[in-house]
Amino acid sequence: MGRHPKLLEVVSLLLVVLVGANGCMTQGLWTERKYHPAARLDLHLAAAPDRPLILVGYREQFEKSQHIRRRSYWIDLTVPYEPFAKKTFVNPADFPGLIGVPLLGVTQGTNAIPVTGYAARETLDKPGFDLWKDGQAVGQFVLPAYEGDAPVTAETVAKTPVMLILDGVVIAAGVALVAALVYGMVVYHDENN
Repeated sequence: MGRHPKLLEVVSLLLVVLVGANGCMTQGLWTERKYHPAARLDLHLAAAPDRPLILVGYREQFEKSQHIRRRSYWIDLTVPYEPFAKKTFVNPADFPGLIGVPLLGVTQGTNAIPVTGYAARETLDKPGFDLWKDGQAVGQFVLPAYEGDAPVTAETVAKTPVMLILDGVVIAAGVALVAALVYGMVVYHDENN
C-alpha cells in the first residue's frame, strides 16, 4: 500500500465527505429559513391602556410557500425598536381590555391624524407602519423578517421518510465505492508483488 499514497488520500477524502454529508437531504427540509410579512398584511394594532405598549398583529409567510399564519408581538415604546430581530410572539386573546389603534388609509394625509390617542398608517416602502400618539409622530416600525425553523407541514412530514431513504442510499453507495477502491487497491498490490 505504500506505493499508492494518492489513492489512500482519495479514499480518506471520500470517507470524510461521506461522514459530513450524512443526513444532508433530510436536514435541508428542517433547517432554518426566512419568515417575512405576507403580501397582504391584515395589520391590527392595539394599545395597552396603562402602559406605552402596542400589540402588533399581522400575517406572516414562510419563504415563498403558501404557509401563512397570524402573528402578534408587543412593541415597548420606551425601548429602541429592533426591526429585524425575531420577536416574542404572543396570543392576543390572552390580553383583554386593549384599545384598538385606528389604521388610517394610505391615501389620507397627515391632516387626518387624530389629536388624541394612537393612530397608525401602513407604510408603502417596507411592510410596517407609522405610529402617532396625540397627533405627534412616535416612529416608523418595520415588521420582522427573521430566520426560524421550517414549519411542520404535511409536505415536510411526508417528504422526511423519502429524504431519509435517499440519505441512506447515498451513504450506502459511498461506503460501497470506498470498499471497492480499497479492495481494488489490495488486489492490485497483491498482483504486483
